[in-house]
Amino acid sequence: MIPESGIQFFGKQNAETITWNMFRFHGNETCSKAGPAARASRGEAGARAGPRWKDRQGCRSKAREDVGHMARSGRSFVGYQRTHYRRLRPLGLAASAAVIGVRGIEVSQCIQDLDNSVPLIADKTTVVRLYLDPATLGKAGSVTAELAWSRGGAEAYLPALNAVRLDPAKNEDIHAQRSDLEKSVNFRLPAEAIGAGTLRLRLSRVFAPGGSDLPVGAPNTVDVDFVSAPPLRIRVIGLRYRAGGKPVAPDAIHFNYFRSYLGRAYPVASLEWSQIVVDADFGSPFNASTVDLANAQIAALRGREVTHGVDQRTHYFGLVDDNGGLSGYFMRGKAYAIPSSKPQPDTVASGPCGTPRGLAGDRDLSYADWYGAHELGHTFGRYHPGFPPYDPATKAGQDASDPAFPYAGGFISTPDGRYVGLDTGDPDLPAPMMALPGLGYHDVMTYADNQWLSAYTYMAILERLIAEDALGPAIS
Repeated sequence: MIPESGIQFFGKQNAETITWNMFRFHGNETCSKAGPAARASRGEAGARAGPRWKDRQGCRSKAREDVGHMARSGRSFVGYQRTHYRRLRPLGLAASAAVIGVRGIEVSQCIQDLDNSVPLIADKTTVVRLYLDPATLGKAGSVTAELAWSRGGAEAYLPALNAVRLDPAKNEDIHAQRSDLEKSVNFRLPAEAIGAGTLRLRLSRVFAPGGSDLPVGAPNTVDVDFVSAPPLRIRVIGLRYRAGGKPVAPDAIHFNYFRSYLGRAYPVASLEWSQIVVDADFGSPFNASTVDLANAQIAALRGREVTHGVDQRTHYFGLVDDNGGLSGYFMRGKAYAIPSSKPQPDTVASGPCGTPRGLAGDRDLSYADWYGAHELGHTFGRYHPGFPPYDPATKAGQDASDPAFPYAGGFISTPDGRYVGLDTGDPDLPAPMMALPGLGYHDVMTYADNQWLSAYTYMAILERLIAEDALGPAIS
């Protein structure tokens, strides 16, 4: 109910309140000066802010009228507050022509297509991406949404992480939307939603921020399955050598980047991780045999530790610093072998670490992440796809030892853009959450720039992890 002594205007969400105090003085009746909020409002918004009194007589008349009303109602005071609600200026909000079209609901952890065909790992960070059709809006504007999720019981509700601006005049296709995280409405699923089993997602609301709901078209429901997967068991050994009389060992940041990348890109929900730094058995500067010496040392260390109780499914990896990028200190990575036919977690590998400075398109603080993931991939039986192709004349490029690799050019997708990668990010590094266009990123087993895991590599590593897990923790 609107009070008799006030005027109420409804704003978009919460009304802004402005109050005037009016008093009756002995001998004269007048209006007090308005408070700072009211003065500012009257000066900035004019008549929209509420009533304005242009002269003293008008003010006195209004005071008499209101005071008389209070007296008739039995009130014993003559000072009172009048509350006015100022209407906020409306935003340019999206409007739906009929129903807003839903192009797809994609549930991704690392790499995915619109059919959600890539297996989802239980308890792994999961992001839902909603793609809306701009052509079904009456005008351009911002839109966000809300998801309902359930696992056979009552629904729970999840707000979006963002809003998107849609413009029917531009009407970007779904490939452009999938390639840019800012063009999809995104949701990070809570831990309770991503356990093993079936999850139902329902698009419960689409609305303009601060505005009303928009009618939603089909499809607005999707069911996905989460499967249990073993952890990645890994022990990383930093190898410390001497250069010019000073010790050189991997900085903590390189361990952190490697660990984070494996957790985000590999088909696992958790890592059983340990790390240590030991003195290397090799000297510097390096040559072609340095990596073989590193692998021999790592293999011997692994043999001793597994004999004394370390889980036999643990992969061992050697990490060697590049000494600030100085010439003669880059140790090219290598796996001791590539076990193609059966699980062999005793296969070790080693790789370099350092600041990338644009190496393979990398401009963060360490290349230990994707480089290490490549060499570790060999220990899971992954071969080179052959990109860029090897050139015998220059001896540059990559051998094509995996003829079954399905994507042209070493990309993480087929030419139609079926697959799009998703890096869920890590605020501790920091690494932002990013969409990775399928024809802009290459498989981690290539030598090309901008590396991530394709669905082909992702599912092959998952299969090998499951096979290794069946070996059990102890050597039989």
